Amino acid sequence: MKSMQSRIKADLKRIKHPVIRERLLMVQDAFKHNLREVAVTFGCVHGKVAYWKNRYKKEGIKGLYTKEKSGRPSKMKPKIAARIRRKVRRHNIKKGWSTKHVRDEIYKESGIKYCKRQVIRISQKWGLAQITPRKRSAYSKKEDREEFLKKTKKS
Repeated sequence: MKSMQSRIKADLKRIKHPVIRERLLMVQDAFKHNLREVAVTFGCVHGKVAYWKNRYKKEGIKGLYTKEKSGRPSKMKPKIAARIRRKVRRHNIKKGWSTKHVRDEIYKESGIKYCKRQVIRISQKWGLAQITPRKRSAYSKKEDREEFLKKTKKS
């Protein structure tokens, strides 16, 4: 027990990542106190405290890092995806791209046809946001907008 506490203290001095530090503090308290008390302190369920404690016991500090979840591999090769991403981000920054245009670009570059929802997922993974203008703002007259702004400023 003493060696575990000293190991945790050494790890706390070394680790700077806030999520890992919190998990390590949770584990440290789990060795001293009841799991339910620790869970209340950290605002989680006691099962999570037990989970991180067991992972730390088995794997050490590496056990506190989030493991990558496996999933279906992408059809698109990483080099092609990076090239399309750069093109989408660089091209026409003010106006942006529609999902349909990104989908067409992916098909043109890689020959892979994704559904609209998958293109949205890929775009979000690339750090792009889906922005839809409001119809009334997009099609309103400039004079009407200025008049509206004048009225709102007065009140």
